[in-house]
Amino acid sequence: MSAVSFKGAKGARSIAWVALTIGVVGLGIGLLLAPRDTLAACVASLLGLAGIPLGALALGLALAPVSGSVRDQLWPWTLVASRAMPGLAILVLPGLLGAGFIYEWMHQYNDGFRGLWLWWPSFVVRGLLYVVLWWALARWLLPTTLHNPAGAGLGLIAVVLSVSLAAFDWAQSMDPHFASSIFGLLWLGRLMLSGITACILFSLFAGASHTGVLRGLLSAAALAWIYLHFMQYLIVWYGNLPEEVRWYEIRAREWPLLTWLVALQSLVFVATWWPFSARRVPLAVLAGGTLLLGLAEGAWLSLASLSGLNALASGLAMLAAAAAGGGLIALLVLPRRSA
Repeated sequence: MSAVSFKGAKGARSIAWVALTIGVVGLGIGLLLAPRDTLAACVASLLGLAGIPLGALALGLALAPVSGSVRDQLWPWTLVASRAMPGLAILVLPGLLGAGFIYEWMHQYNDGFRGLWLWWPSFVVRGLLYVVLWWALARWLLPTTLHNPAGAGLGLIAVVLSVSLAAFDWAQSMDPHFASSIFGLLWLGRLMLSGITACILFSLFAGASHTGVLRGLLSAAALAWIYLHFMQYLIVWYGNLPEEVRWYEIRAREWPLLTWLVALQSLVFVATWWPFSARRVPLAVLAGGTLLLGLAEGAWLSLASLSGLNALASGLAMLAAAAAGGGLIALLVLPRRSA
């Protein structure tokens, strides 16, 4: 995939450098003035941006054992998107090193296995191991999976399990009173949706010929995302579980804008019903919008669980974290030289 290039790649890399520089400066200022808000925004940005390399990895492992137009059009681009995996090691560091500012359990005593699991060194090591595992799968397993379907299946199992554990560690544990066995799948659904849309964008920019197939995959991914969110909500509503109900109430009452932005993702699914969405420009708009909505969902899953955050500081820190993270991922993905 080293031969892959896009027109205007040099200009895109320049923009990425500017975004990365502005984002890093903004985060530096934020860490000085509002460290808790800034570190929480870094975690939220990680949850939203990780879908580009990590969702692409899961997509590539899932597509490798099958055949058809979808694999032919998207599997090569999963290799391109997964090149950004090393960037996750950088994006995850602020949340791991600054965990004491974000996670309430860091200041509580626990014994036994719970105490070991909620021990800061253990938390940091697990976080780094997740990223190392994903990078290893993207670097050494994914390129071989067309001729190794068994390896693709085992790799996909490893991704699902590790993503679920990472979701519990990084996002769900921000609210120590909330528990959901499906929470890991919620984040996996977002990762897959973001990874699919990133690969669709790459394919469109490279002149994809079967856009109707890409539109169908986007529609299926959006429907799966809706289903996972609905299932968690249904279980909470049916069980009338106080702490879980509170989790939704806080988001509806204190973070209404984020809640509406996350709900907008459903409109992407509805838009794919119309034939016009199979055209290049509308499909690119739907895919790009889905990537941006991933950032909103990352904040919805994490920031909304924390009390006492300053709305302005959190918002500015989120913009800085998204700029820095997006710029870093773009620099890792974009070709260094344009053809």
